[in-house]
Amino acid sequence: MFGHISWDDPEMIFKNNYVKNGELIELFSHHFVGNYIPITMIFHSISWFFFETNDFGHHLLNITFHLFNGYLVYQIGKILFKKDFVATIGMAIFLLHPLQIESVAWISELKNCLSTSFYLIATLFYLKYLFTFKMKDYLAVIVFFIASCLSKPSAIIFPLILLIIDVLIKNKIEYKQILNKIPLFFISIVFGIINLKTQSADLFINHAHEFPFYQRIAFAGFALFKYLVLFLFPYNQSVIYPYPNYHLSIFLIGYFIIATIVFLLIYFIKNKKYNWLFMILFSLFNFILVLQILPFGEVLFADRYMYVPIIGLAWLVAHLILKLNIKPVYFTVTISIMLSLLTFSRANAWENGITLYEDILKKYPDNFVALNSVGVECMYLNQDKKALDYLTRATRVAPKNYKGFYNRALLYLKNQQPKLAIVSLNQSLTLFPYAKAYAARASAYYQISDYSKAINDGNFALKIEKNNIKALFVLGNCYSDLNNLDQALGFYNRCITLNKDEPDFYFKRAIVFGKKQNFKACLNDLIVCTNLNSQYYEAYYWMGVAKINLKQNPCEDFKKAAQHNYGPAVKAYNSYCI
Repeated sequence: MFGHISWDDPEMIFKNNYVKNGELIELFSHHFVGNYIPITMIFHSISWFFFETNDFGHHLLNITFHLFNGYLVYQIGKILFKKDFVATIGMAIFLLHPLQIESVAWISELKNCLSTSFYLIATLFYLKYLFTFKMKDYLAVIVFFIASCLSKPSAIIFPLILLIIDVLIKNKIEYKQILNKIPLFFISIVFGIINLKTQSADLFINHAHEFPFYQRIAFAGFALFKYLVLFLFPYNQSVIYPYPNYHLSIFLIGYFIIATIVFLLIYFIKNKKYNWLFMILFSLFNFILVLQILPFGEVLFADRYMYVPIIGLAWLVAHLILKLNIKPVYFTVTISIMLSLLTFSRANAWENGITLYEDILKKYPDNFVALNSVGVECMYLNQDKKALDYLTRATRVAPKNYKGFYNRALLYLKNQQPKLAIVSLNQSLTLFPYAKAYAARASAYYQISDYSKAINDGNFALKIEKNNIKALFVLGNCYSDLNNLDQALGFYNRCITLNKDEPDFYFKRAIVFGKKQNFKACLNDLIVCTNLNSQYYEAYYWMGVAKINLKQNPCEDFKKAAQHNYGPAVKAYNSYCI
């Protein structure tokens, strides 16, 4: 059974308390991993309610929406082209092409599948509206379009798709048809602005790829070329396709592709071949936002960006087959079998995070993102030697990227090597002074009992990010060790307000209550701690200590801790209970 991966899945679902607790207001008032997608987050929350940490259930949701989208593609193809073969091929290629694996196998890409469902439903209602002109159908278009934007912002391109549907159906664009798009374009602008703000806030706008405009156009053409190649020959796929080095061949290929597309569009317009015009523009418009004209992320192109554009290309293939007089049944069966085998083979890479990142490294051995990610994944799996090797390689291939040094420092902290962690964090902070690194360095200084530097770094992290929970926790620990109990209590209270499900926060606050001789509050926090983590055996020991001070029987708690070889509990059990 496939699991979830460390890219986006923890932040989106598995470590997201808003999702786990079904906090509707929070899901609508926050953005996640650079996206404002409250409807997608609601579906993640529903999925969590039923399946929790069962990865299969979350995968099942993606698969369900993907299959539903295939049905919608079939219905739209049938209405637009009046040919069952075109509709069937469109559906088969959409459902089975290996390029679709990334959107379906990646739990966090539910936003892609879900947004497409609303997008295609809105398209069906618009097609209905073109024949009925009923206001209820037009309102349904608006409602489902908004739902699509609230599931993934890339849906803002939808009004352009409706314009080319008008051309396909009526062979022209009428004034009233432009008027009915105005509310939709307004919605697109609003969600476009929101998306720009959220992408910027989460540092997804990549200024490292801000090439001169003429180069960006060349890269856009080259990306379109690569998408076409991957569609026709889905070989050597990867989750990451790095930016190639810009040279003359990229320039020539990119501008040749752009010129070819322009020539074809002019040719189809002049000759009134609106079917072909529609199919090319359908794919092109759905590519516009991911052609890196406005640079974001780390890659020039990606399989998941093909999820909707592949529909137009699939319809093109179907029309070409009809032109070539190939028997539709033979072609349908052949293409379905071929794509199924290729998709099944490609799916193996998505078995888990390690297989996925190592698959990238087979194609791009020096890719920083993959090296950094597989290092983090190995660290989570306690494969610390492999993790150190990968993270050191990451810092070597990208010495100006702060993330590699930061993650290597976390590995050193995990292995109780705070001095090495401080060195790595110094390198990270030299490259980019950000809250997480200051909080991590505060933790490293705390481990070597350098409280003044730990407090300084913790406070600096809070100046950058006032609710940085790791900084708050380290500050609480420092002040607790320094017996400044009121300040320690204040920091632990803030930690618990931000995250009510972390047992460490209750345990540490309980210790402070114990130092303040408030044993009732101490015991209450320890009970919460053990309810959250029944294997927190140190907490059972301190529950026994609190009960002694409250003149209650401590033996059951001492016994639980002693049975798991917690030294002080063994001694306490022998003293008080035997």
